[in-house]
Amino acid sequence: MHRQSSISTPRTLWKARLTLLCLFLCLFSSFTLRATQPLRGQILDLSGQTIPQVEVYDMQQGTCLATSNAQGEFILTLPDSLQRITLSFVAEGFHSKQMELTPGEQVYRILLLPNEKRLGEVVVRAHRLQQVTAFAPLSTQMTKMEILTSPRALGSILGAVSEAPEVQVSDTDGRLLVQGGAPGETQVYVDGLLLPSPYTLSSYNGGTRTTINPSACRRVRLFSGGYSAAYGEALSGVLLLETQEAREVALGTELSLSLLGGNISTTVGSPKAKVQLVADYTSLFLKDKLIPSSYHWRKSYSSPSLSASLFSELNGWQLKGQLSYSHMGFGYDRTNSSHEALASDLADDRWYARLTLSKAINSKLDWEAGGHLQYRDFRGSNLQRAEDAVKDRDAYAQLRSAIRWRITPILSLTSGIDYSYRDYHETYTYRNEYPLHFRNHLTALFSEGSLLYRGFTASVGLRGTYSSLLGESTLSPRLYAGYRFGKHLLAASWGYFTQLPSSDVLVFTPSLASPRAAVSQLSYGFTSGEHSLQLALFYKSYHGLMRRLSSSYPPSLDSKGRGESYGINLIYTGKIQALSYTLSYGFTEAKLSYDRFTQHIRPDYLSPHAAKASLRYWARSLSSMIGLACYLDAGATGYDASLTPISIPSRSRLDLSWTYVVSPRLAIHAGCQNILGTRNYWGFDPSYPASDPDGLRTTPSSRFVYVGIFFALGKRSLSI
Repeated sequence: MHRQSSISTPRTLWKARLTLLCLFLCLFSSFTLRATQPLRGQILDLSGQTIPQVEVYDMQQGTCLATSNAQGEFILTLPDSLQRITLSFVAEGFHSKQMELTPGEQVYRILLLPNEKRLGEVVVRAHRLQQVTAFAPLSTQMTKMEILTSPRALGSILGAVSEAPEVQVSDTDGRLLVQGGAPGETQVYVDGLLLPSPYTLSSYNGGTRTTINPSACRRVRLFSGGYSAAYGEALSGVLLLETQEAREVALGTELSLSLLGGNISTTVGSPKAKVQLVADYTSLFLKDKLIPSSYHWRKSYSSPSLSASLFSELNGWQLKGQLSYSHMGFGYDRTNSSHEALASDLADDRWYARLTLSKAINSKLDWEAGGHLQYRDFRGSNLQRAEDAVKDRDAYAQLRSAIRWRITPILSLTSGIDYSYRDYHETYTYRNEYPLHFRNHLTALFSEGSLLYRGFTASVGLRGTYSSLLGESTLSPRLYAGYRFGKHLLAASWGYFTQLPSSDVLVFTPSLASPRAAVSQLSYGFTSGEHSLQLALFYKSYHGLMRRLSSSYPPSLDSKGRGESYGINLIYTGKIQALSYTLSYGFTEAKLSYDRFTQHIRPDYLSPHAAKASLRYWARSLSSMIGLACYLDAGATGYDASLTPISIPSRSRLDLSWTYVVSPRLAIHAGCQNILGTRNYWGFDPSYPASDPDGLRTTPSSRFVYVGIFFALGKRSLSI
């Protein structure tokens, strides 16, 4: 069988490319510039313990200049002409601190005070940061507080990130649409490890949610328009979730009760080593009873889960581990396009284990390693026709190791290896059994050099991968450059990205090449005090997209789909006293040949125009955070089975949330998505004829309501 590849892969050519990569890295490593003025510091708490992951901001420019390492140390390189600089030090669980410092040879010792009233002293600030050291021109960062008080979130990371200005999201799917890319083109990473199944089980036209609890995360970042060579397997963007460190996990017990269920967590141990046990139960039974739905639910969605996590900081080692089990399931009655009654049932069991290690070897070298395992057991019946059934068994394992070398105060190099293994079995039954299976080993080497000199920053990276299933090797270069002058920031990036075909393609044929995209982006940012403006232009060229050439079983497939997407994002953020707000507009156009479309069309998941507004107001006298979010787009184009275009009306949604802080140990949060009950259509089901209005896809319920009460038992404060 002839095998295709996105890049020709003779053994000699592959070795030559690796040789060129090694030569390039050696040349890059040897390139140094004369340092100007260093500014060094170490950040400590009241007990004299170092504080890692503290963000150091330039108060005048509003940009993040550095993050403290595992030893609480940071180094800045500043121009000769700069005599003094005002910095802000921000760390979760501590009061932020501003200091005016003078560059020189001395090492500053900076003391941060603990924030004992974390909820009672909320600081409202825009979550969009212009990080001069970040790889991508567009990056969104959110804290736990911002996630939990986001009007759209309703306790889900996915819901909160969907408010990011550069993101579109379909209410019938829930996953993220970034820069004209399909939902599967944005991948989720936890502590640097790719999470293969990050979303909850979902019904037909029902929304999904992330399986990760936002309270377990210390930081959430979305990169669009390019990302570091340390990450792969995403054509449009990556969502990076960083879990809490040992010092951020408070001892004690927390309890939460909501319209969706309940959660209890207890943490025991010492300041240096802690074990956290979590039991969670989610059920949509009350929601289905209170809010009318177009579905007849025989069994509402429910999901019990158990989790045990380990956090340790001993002798300079940072260790984090997790072991968890979750079950998801529901049943409902509906009819298919043939008006056949279906009693659909779905169930999903997931076992998960993760372990990560990190250590500062010395002042110049940081090392990290990690691995995780996930096993998923999915069962469904009566999904497409009566008496059909599907069973999936999906085992995934990954190991990753990386080292960061600070060659000089202005130059650093990060290199590592990433290996993953997947064993996937699927059996579809309808009158006969159709067993399918694939097994793949994916190995990747990556390296990236970063330079920060005066106002200029640059990153040059390269990622090489080999897939045993496809017999395919790929090389993906990544480039980024940015320059900050005064209150202005110019940045540009270009990258080559590849992603394995989805599992429903790989089970039929391993002879396809991986989809790939070349992404270019140019952005401009302006920051003045509490206000910022950002403009980003992007262009994306697709190759190797999968196409279904027939609707037979098994389907006929090829990887000759192509196309392009381009657009603009305009974002303005500001703050007026206790009110912070974000206004954004996005234009995105795409013409793609993919899936069942052999000709170039605008994807049915994409709206060319979208506008968003998000406001948060902290009413200190009422101890309340009030959030409001509005979404409006121009509609989309759907297609029936004969590819006849069908106009999808414009969509709008108004979301509202309210968080009331009763005390540092008690908080109440309520939110409602689509509070006006607007009926939005998000696509057209091609199994219906164009004349049948039942083919328009919408959500089972027009509104979604969330009410939650959070307790901290004993004398501790809430950790959110």
